[in-house]
Amino acid sequence: MHEIKQRLAVTKTELPPCCLRIHPADNSVVILGTYKLEDGGTRNGSLDIYNEKLRLLKRYATGSAILDLKFSPFDDTILVSAHSTGNIQIWKFSAEDTSLRMEKSFQVSEDSEVLITSVFFSPIERHRILATTTSGDSAIVNLQDFSIQWLDTAHDLECWTGSFGELGELQNVVFTGGDDSKLIAHDLRTQEAIWQTGHRHHEAGVVSILSPGQNWNMDNSHQLWTGSYDDHLRILDLRVMDRANPSLIPGYIPKVLQSENLGGGVWRLIPSPLSDDNRLLTCCMYDGARIVSTEEMNSGEFVVRKYFKRDHESMCYGGDWASSGEFVVTCSFYDNVVQVWSPDSVDG
Repeated sequence: MHEIKQRLAVTKTELPPCCLRIHPADNSVVILGTYKLEDGGTRNGSLDIYNEKLRLLKRYATGSAILDLKFSPFDDTILVSAHSTGNIQIWKFSAEDTSLRMEKSFQVSEDSEVLITSVFFSPIERHRILATTTSGDSAIVNLQDFSIQWLDTAHDLECWTGSFGELGELQNVVFTGGDDSKLIAHDLRTQEAIWQTGHRHHEAGVVSILSPGQNWNMDNSHQLWTGSYDDHLRILDLRVMDRANPSLIPGYIPKVLQSENLGGGVWRLIPSPLSDDNRLLTCCMYDGARIVSTEEMNSGEFVVRKYFKRDHESMCYGGDWASSGEFVVTCSFYDNVVQVWSPDSVDG
């Protein structure tokens, strides 16, 4: 495995970058969410718009730190941000002047000391998102009427991440991961847990989840991929009886098919946006980023092909893959570094 050398751009941000998104329809637009813990204990943040060469175009102070950003898969003018004050904000992106306008700030948690750690759009229902919190709870929020459905089973510690199921019976399932090392499958019809894993699966917190989808790793729709603080990327077998119509068996804990140490906590899993391309970008916290490939593996297992770190000397938390597939952008937190690089170029 060689380190990737072709860096296309680099910059330093004013506030520590925590998360980022490349605009799905205009890859020249990169939006960063920042997070700064102030001396008095308050958390400050901003939404920053850069171009693909990492020139700052606009900055929007948000009055609280941002932990996650997601574009709607149904409307690429809609962006949702997750905040350190228990709320989510809905933004409208204008392509005419490359600007953002906040449409709505909505309090998910009644306790403003609770942080919203992640947000995920349903791939099926355009107004539904999954929000996870530092209280260990997770909720389905309807962005049309702003109703909230809290899932019955909470994590014992911070809930860091989640994912909607997409295929077959998994359309009725959301997965969440927490600092308690648990991965929980929730039934959306009852709000109850179908199963939950323990330390036998993950030796530390579960911080990223990738569900089978319509556009990535379709030959292995029975798999669930997870990243953990224990530095491992894992593939879990969801015990699908019918591979074309995946479903879950209540109480039947999935089996780990593959587990590999990537050298850092596996904080983000971002699949390639290209069709017939089963590569995956992983943000590995204190050891840069990786490009993971499944293309050569008939069994559906993964292999680490490429590695990038360069100036990421602290926690690599944020990353995204341009919809063209031509470049990725990653950011690291304490050193305020953002880098654009090619996922295809390696050193010799």
